[in-house]
Amino acid sequence: MTRLLAISRNTFIEAIRQPVYGVLVLVTFMVLVLDLSLSTYTMGTGIADYQKTDQQMMVNLGLSTLLVSGLLLAAFSASGVLSREIEDKTILTVVSKPVSRPTVVLGKFIGVATAIVTAYYLCSLVFLMTVRHKVMPAASDPYDFPVIVMGCSAFVLTIAAALFCNYFFGWNFASSAVGFGVILLSLAMGTIAFIGKGWRIVPFGQDISPDILVAMLLMLFAVLVFVALAVASSTRLGQVMTLLVCFGFFFLGSTSHYFFGRFAAESSAAKATYLLFPNLTFFYVMDALVAGKPVPIGYVGLSAVYAACNVVAILAIGMVLFQRRELTGQAGSSASAAPLSVSLLAWTGRGGAIAVGMFAFSMPGGFGSITAVITAVGLIATAIAGWVVSGWFGRGVKWTYYFALVCAGLAVVLVAAGGFRSSDNIFTPALAGVVAAGIVAIILLLPRTRHHFSIFHK
Repeated sequence: MTRLLAISRNTFIEAIRQPVYGVLVLVTFMVLVLDLSLSTYTMGTGIADYQKTDQQMMVNLGLSTLLVSGLLLAAFSASGVLSREIEDKTILTVVSKPVSRPTVVLGKFIGVATAIVTAYYLCSLVFLMTVRHKVMPAASDPYDFPVIVMGCSAFVLTIAAALFCNYFFGWNFASSAVGFGVILLSLAMGTIAFIGKGWRIVPFGQDISPDILVAMLLMLFAVLVFVALAVASSTRLGQVMTLLVCFGFFFLGSTSHYFFGRFAAESSAAKATYLLFPNLTFFYVMDALVAGKPVPIGYVGLSAVYAACNVVAILAIGMVLFQRRELTGQAGSSASAAPLSVSLLAWTGRGGAIAVGMFAFSMPGGFGSITAVITAVGLIATAIAGWVVSGWFGRGVKWTYYFALVCAGLAVVLVAAGGFRSSDNIFTPALAGVVAAGIVAIILLLPRTRHHFSIFHK
């Protein structure tokens, strides 16, 4: 337990000290404030309708901003504290001691999760201030000066205190700013909750609906799932690929019903995929907020259990991946040493293989005929072959280079020859295919790519 807490503490400190952490938090602050202006373009039949619809739009934009910000923070923080240590071999200092690899992964998750929860809390305070201020659809609407004065004062004092401590005491600016921000912004929000417009005392939290707090809590559950995914991905991937995996997970998790759920009644495989793949829409309650329906406490509890199950499952996969990760090999012996462009192509191929496999399991009509079974088996075999070949390509197996180069050349010739004769419009899918294949060919002909595949030697 002592080792786990030590790893978690060091990971938390490293995460909040990363420059990208502070930049993303500041950008989130600015976007949340800008949402007040961006939400003034809804349609209504009168001033009262404008005020209601604009406020609903602002709340939805704010919750979405918190979710996307949490995803980005999770991906950058996890890759910064784990994949970088693996690439620099500094992780060997930890695993060479009597510390198991699962303990390292769990400690990293706790540390990153704590840093992300801290950032989420800070951004949530700013979001609540914007909710309290409300959108002003008319120029005659008054400003909420308690929110403006106390919010801006807390932010300025946070920066000033962090600069003062950094200059006179040598404290780290980023971590100091986070600490002072948690204290000062909390005090500012607590004071704002008692003071209404016109500096009058009002009941605590009068202008903030409890349902918004529930929605924020559910979004936090989704963010913690992203943290687990980012930590698990960072055991094998770099920063860019971790970010792509997180966005792919976010896309599929948010559209799970469209891709799998609607075929669940027709295909048992689609139903199984729909049930096993995390469905992030369970954490989105914006529709309930718009309809004015309260979220039951029981639903919040079930969502917490669902998020915990996803976190445990994803971390278990990450522990298995990290357990099998070679940490003592020579530099350049793993796929992570490949050029970024080669890694992108390799993981694009793996993504295509995953898409083919998912299509095989979710074909409309199920497997009621021998033709459907043969088609599904062929697609699954193609997906497996694509995944394996993409892995070899990322590791620099020479024959995969020529295979990819030939495929790119044939794609340019065949798509161009067959596509441009069928339409006079230059903006066709054929043109997109030619451009994509041309980009692949250019990447393959780059000097760093050819060095990676040992096509020529100095």
